[in-house]
Amino acid sequence: MLTSWYRCFPNCEPVSRLLRTKLADRWVRFHSLPGSKRYADNEADYVTILQRHNCILGELARDGETVVLLTTGYSDSAQPIRSETGLSEVELTELDPLAKPWRSLAMHESDSDYAAPTYWHVFASEHLWTPGHFNTLVRLIADNVLANVMIVAHDCRWLVHPYDGGMDVILESSEARNELKAKHPTWLSAREDRL
Repeated sequence: MLTSWYRCFPNCEPVSRLLRTKLADRWVRFHSLPGSKRYADNEADYVTILQRHNCILGELARDGETVVLLTTGYSDSAQPIRSETGLSEVELTELDPLAKPWRSLAMHESDSDYAAPTYWHVFASEHLWTPGHFNTLVRLIADNVLANVMIVAHDCRWLVHPYDGGMDVILESSEARNELKAKHPTWLSAREDRL
């Protein structure tokens, strides 16, 4: 699983801000709601959020295609655990019962924002993509309950990182990125930095 990670995402660990910086020529950000609104106010907003995420995933993955879900736990030890700030280990295990430890990242060694030992434990599980498959996770992410989640093509030709406010997408080439951007111009940021 994800044996092509380093070939497709060279010199990048599964940390979204690093991926979008190092692979900026293949990165695009889509906002979840019109006008770059960050959070849902009502059920109609959630419908829009889910439609946009399912639309992008549906353009990247075929119905029934195997994709890999990455979720992240946090601790001050290199021992992998499933803890998540907004969810207990039990709740996260119920949402993604097939997840297995994939890698642990010593964030304090690579990021000056982490002074004390801080480890991100990335877990991976395979899923068959169908529209709506990740709706529960996307809603939790949209509400800022769950973070540092990625959905990755089995062969790593693309990656989607949903966050509270939208999704970052890394594609296999700048041409593929440009094609996807052109399909959804009103979902893009109006900011100069594209965030």
